[in-house]
Amino acid sequence: MKKQLASLVVALSVLTLPPFCATLPAQPAASGSSGEPLLRFGVVSDVHIRLAKNGESLERGYGTEAFEKALEWFRDNGADAVIVAGDIADSGLTRELKAAADVWFRIFPDDKAPDGRKVERLFIFGNHDACGMMNGARVFPDEARRREEAIEADPQKAWDICFHEKWEPYYTRKVKGYDFFCAHWQPGVWCNGIAEKASSGCAEAFRELMEKCDPSRPFFYVQHCHPRDTVYGRCAWGVDDGAATDLLSAFPQAVAFSGHSHEPLTNDRALWRGAFTSVATGSMRYLAASQVWSREHTAGYENGTCNYYIPGVPRDDWRRYEARYDAGKTMPATDKIHGIRVGMLVSVYADRMVFSKREFESGLPLDDDWVVALPAKPQTFEKRGAESEPPRFPDGAKVVAVRTTAQTRGTKRIARKSVDAVHLSFPAATEGGRVAEYEIFAENDGGTTYSTRIFAAGGFYPQSHPKFAEPVEASIPASALPIGATSVRITPLNAFGRRGAPLVADIAERIAP
Repeated sequence: MKKQLASLVVALSVLTLPPFCATLPAQPAASGSSGEPLLRFGVVSDVHIRLAKNGESLERGYGTEAFEKALEWFRDNGADAVIVAGDIADSGLTRELKAAADVWFRIFPDDKAPDGRKVERLFIFGNHDACGMMNGARVFPDEARRREEAIEADPQKAWDICFHEKWEPYYTRKVKGYDFFCAHWQPGVWCNGIAEKASSGCAEAFRELMEKCDPSRPFFYVQHCHPRDTVYGRCAWGVDDGAATDLLSAFPQAVAFSGHSHEPLTNDRALWRGAFTSVATGSMRYLAASQVWSREHTAGYENGTCNYYIPGVPRDDWRRYEARYDAGKTMPATDKIHGIRVGMLVSVYADRMVFSKREFESGLPLDDDWVVALPAKPQTFEKRGAESEPPRFPDGAKVVAVRTTAQTRGTKRIARKSVDAVHLSFPAATEGGRVAEYEIFAENDGGTTYSTRIFAAGGFYPQSHPKFAEPVEASIPASALPIGATSVRITPLNAFGRRGAPLVADIAERIAP
């Protein structure tokens, strides 16, 4: 392992990239402003194809079906390239990567679409791909056997088996005159979620090439972890050490794509427009919405899990917070939703970029397109939030609040138990802007108050999906509420925190569980 990492460091230090970003003339303003785009490419991340134990087949629920649907959609909509922003092989094993490669070549034989156009393959490793000696133990307990299969043991061999080309730690491509910079996750480096360094080695080599790029047209950068302090805001999980942000901040035309956090693509904070443009890709496997919002509220969400990267709290103390905040909750966690698999098709015109988002399990459009005018200009979350539309409950909506008995969630270390609770039922906020969460506010006659929040899990789905409009059922332990609480108020919020009109109800007396 140490020899392999040392070799990688040497490779990174001596790697020379070919002249790439030759200065190109600016396109006339009218070219590509309507009709067919100048460039179109697909984007997905976190595919997580997984072998079953002993490697005899793919594990049920971790196959290639969704990935195949995504590639077919990109093919049928004229994609010139496809980005996969890491975590293709869940256990970091070559046969998992090969399963993805087989799907690719079935959809794009010889890297070509049926009409003969070249479709560029822009795949990178994430932490799962790069750490097969650790992750692969679930499939191959024997270390020697695992070394034969682990991508990290010989990335060049694995890449050649799967894609029949040379592997480089980072690389560049040009597609229809547009520049792409792609950085693999370094083999053998696991993640910590808050200061990832595994893609940082490319910065100086890329900087020189980026300086030669035409400033009048966008170029695209791909790494697995989010550039720090961009998408999802200050509380995002899965961010890098700041290297990508430092690199790209000098280039207003830069557009970064990243995955890793598994956050919902329905959250408009997945698009950041600052010194450059940063775009989160969503995830093709298990949505994990609690990562962002839980750190903005110390106790987490009633249907989330307490995030242990709370500012100012030592990471070693997270179990204390899990026990304090999670064990007594009476709602199941929604931090891993398996039925949503998302990606996007990016269309680049001379005057704008259009990001069309898709949910591949249902085949439905995920949300309204994002449209970014070119040249891109900074626009803060605060400004976008002030201009956004708040979510609204349907006309005539009512909340029902009753005292009841519920089971606590417990943890691996703390047993579940029955407790007094208040159960809430209300319609989903399906009108106006997309709902991201609900604030629950309770009060007693003396004016003592309590508030908490829940994720609007249905809001992660396409608006035409049945789950989007499902009624919401919430349960709050009575011990968390003010003594003698008499009323509740439910307020819908969008991803920027813009509030809609609330529903208010008195709390009714106990009913049987």
